[in-house]
Amino acid sequence: MRPVLPLATQTWLYGSAKLLLVLHAAAAIVLIGASTHHSIITVGYLRGTYKLRLGRIYAATVAVAYAVTFALGSIVYPTYRYHVRGLYLDRHAIWASNLFDIKENFAAFGVPLVLGVLLLSRVMKPKEERHLLPPYAGLVFLSTAIIWFNTFSGLAITMARSV
Repeated sequence: MRPVLPLATQTWLYGSAKLLLVLHAAAAIVLIGASTHHSIITVGYLRGTYKLRLGRIYAATVAVAYAVTFALGSIVYPTYRYHVRGLYLDRHAIWASNLFDIKENFAAFGVPLVLGVLLLSRVMKPKEERHLLPPYAGLVFLSTAIIWFNTFSGLAITMARSV
């Protein structure tokens, strides 16, 4: 059972932090799956197999899951920042604290990548516009790499200390 803290040390949505973290992780699971499948579809584009509808569905799923994951992480962040990072990680697991900073920078960098993929997926015709495939594939593969790194980094940080 969680100790009752004085009001001055509670953060916004402190009582819901564990639920929010589980929802954040669930959204990340959807995100990593959709981005991986989108990468597989993109490899098909490069090889001449065009599952355009499926590629568009995965691009949209990645964009929505990224937004949900990002939003849930932002909501739980104040509790994490004070109760986990401030009181524990910065003193006892500096590696996890530093990894979190790297993860969050990558997450912010991923936002325009995911939006670019979504926009390109809506207008690109890979069969006719082969010149757009390398930049599109680069955006898809880079965003997928960021998503994989962030998911596993988040798990490692959570194993060090959770909300």
